[in-house]
Amino acid sequence: MNTILRLAFAMLAAFSLASCSSDDDEEFLMDQLAGTWEQVYDEGVVAEGYVQYTFTPGKPATGGECTIHVYDVFAGDTTFVRDYALTEDRHLAIYIGQYGGTPPEIQEYDVQKLSAKTMTWHLTNSDVVLNFKKVK
Repeated sequence: MNTILRLAFAMLAAFSLASCSSDDDEEFLMDQLAGTWEQVYDEGVVAEGYVQYTFTPGKPATGGECTIHVYDVFAGDTTFVRDYALTEDRHLAIYIGQYGGTPPEIQEYDVQKLSAKTMTWHLTNSDVVLNFKKVK
């Protein structure tokens, strides 16, 4: 009887351990943001250019400068330099402008994933999800 119980326990433990895996979608390595990220589109979507974000951390490293380079087949190259802030609770704010002394206009994202090679943002108050791969 002890052998059957031990075997049953061993099978249960093996099943439990096999079903546990690290959920890469939850990965958030804040220090991996620095560098150049290129937007990746869903399979089957034909992109007529590309968008790259280059994050250069400042002091403290939770914020800094973001250079956004957009290439469009028809319009050519455009580059914007903006400030950004990234918080421990996965909130990314890119400051895109300030008009007439009013508070700055901000693009806000919730970072779903941030690893050494991939990043996923969810545009706050929207269904838009952006995927990126690290290129530099």
